[in-house]
Amino acid sequence: MRSRSMGRRRDVLRSLAPIVLGLTSAAGNTGCYSDSCADTYWCEVPPSEPSPCDGDPKTATALDMCGVFVSEEGDDNSPGTKDAPVRTLQRAIGLAAQVRRDGQAPTRRVYACSGLFKEAISLPQGVDLWGGRLCAGGDWSYGGPLDEQNALTVIAPPVGIPVRVVAGDDDAVIAGEDATSVIFGVRVEAADASASDHKSSIAMLLSYGSRAIVRESVILAGDGKDGEPGEDAPSFRANAGVVGNDGVDACTANEAPGALPVVTVCGDGIESTGGQGGDGGLETGSDGTSGLPETVGTPDNIGLGGLGASSMPCTEGQRGADGAPAERAAGAVDPGLLDVDGWIGVRGKDGKPGGVGQGGGGGGGGKGRDSTMNACPAGRPQGGAAGGSGGSGGCGGKGGKGGDYGGASIGIVALQGSNLTVDASTVLGAKGGDGGVGGTGQWGGAGADGGHGGHWVLIDTSRGCAGGDGGHGGRGGDAGGGLGGHSLGIGSVGASVAILETATVSPGQAGTGGRGGNATVESGLGLGNDGTKLFWYRFDAPDPEPPR
Repeated sequence: MRSRSMGRRRDVLRSLAPIVLGLTSAAGNTGCYSDSCADTYWCEVPPSEPSPCDGDPKTATALDMCGVFVSEEGDDNSPGTKDAPVRTLQRAIGLAAQVRRDGQAPTRRVYACSGLFKEAISLPQGVDLWGGRLCAGGDWSYGGPLDEQNALTVIAPPVGIPVRVVAGDDDAVIAGEDATSVIFGVRVEAADASASDHKSSIAMLLSYGSRAIVRESVILAGDGKDGEPGEDAPSFRANAGVVGNDGVDACTANEAPGALPVVTVCGDGIESTGGQGGDGGLETGSDGTSGLPETVGTPDNIGLGGLGASSMPCTEGQRGADGAPAERAAGAVDPGLLDVDGWIGVRGKDGKPGGVGQGGGGGGGGKGRDSTMNACPAGRPQGGAAGGSGGSGGCGGKGGKGGDYGGASIGIVALQGSNLTVDASTVLGAKGGDGGVGGTGQWGGAGADGGHGGHWVLIDTSRGCAGGDGGHGGRGGDAGGGLGGHSLGIGSVGASVAILETATVSPGQAGTGGRGGNATVESGLGLGNDGTKLFWYRFDAPDPEPPR
């Protein structure tokens, strides 16, 4: 048994010998070691050779194999080499993100000359942008920040967010999900009010899940634009009520029908209706009906219909209640939110419409007979006069529109899942725009007169009574003021942000909130909130959409 075991061990050692020799040959002088030749081997792995493309952006040599070159004097039809650079940053970024013509991996780097590039760029994460290169001598070395305005690569488009860092897509070959773009030696200048809302100014934006390091750079937001005032409601009064119909005279019918209602149709299908007049009768008159809409609360007048004649003469319809004036709307208080377009601010609340005036009550009807005599001559109809209908109420005034928000000024926006590091750089917000004043409300329409009651003869109880006047429409509400624009060095939502001690991140001046319509700043009525002024402000994530 032992000899058989020893034989197997010799066979194993023979089979391992070529492997040992191969490993030894491959490892060179690093060596492979084992406690037992028949058991386990391990080798010391030599460190990888440094790539000529590695190194600090300040000192690393710029080589054609390491990146794509871009100059103001270049041509986008060129291959992007040191001797034949391209003209635009975006063309260079596209070449750097793609597999090269010879099948080699993408360089994932752009070398940019000092100078002015008036274009907004989109930088896939993992593609570096090394600016501030001295190109005149042909070596493309880093020029240094001695004169930032001239030595750095200036990215300053007239509109848009100058620099966006975006997560990789199918068209860009990126080095994994954790790839990080290094933005070095650039001066990013956002124009005033150049974001897509035409009010805010944002210099750089990291889209969802993207990663970037900003080094030795200057990131400057421009000023935000003041918010426009909210639209005033019409300066003329809302639609007035309609005059009530007159009741028919006594002695024209045994049962004289009361005057028909009149109607004012206001916005949103709301109507004001005068009450119908009471019928004129032989022995008694009918009551008039109440005006509509029904009242809310306990106003002085509630548009009740008048009483028909009985032992006593009829009574007139009551005046309709006035529509309630709308209160001034609230100013904007929410801080707004961040999205792919930058910052979305908040307008002041719109003023609500005033209440519709109630129609007046219909007048009571008269009667043709009492205990002593007939009102009407023999041979004619014997009914009393009919009551007039109530006048309809005026429509409520429209509300003013909320004041617009002032534009924000934000150096860098970092969205959900993004990762931002700021090192040895300056990031500045400028002035946020002031919020717009709220619009003023419209005066309500006037209520109309009630119709006259029918004429009477001989006895007082035969007359018809007048309808009540319609109530006036309530004044529309003044609107609230808009939110003042923020001034932030960095604004983020659900992002990881590291600001190193070598960095300077500062806000400018935040915008003030807009006044409420027809209000003073001192009153505080309808006043929008001032913008926020901070070096770094973390916005709350938006609420998820409810399930459908």
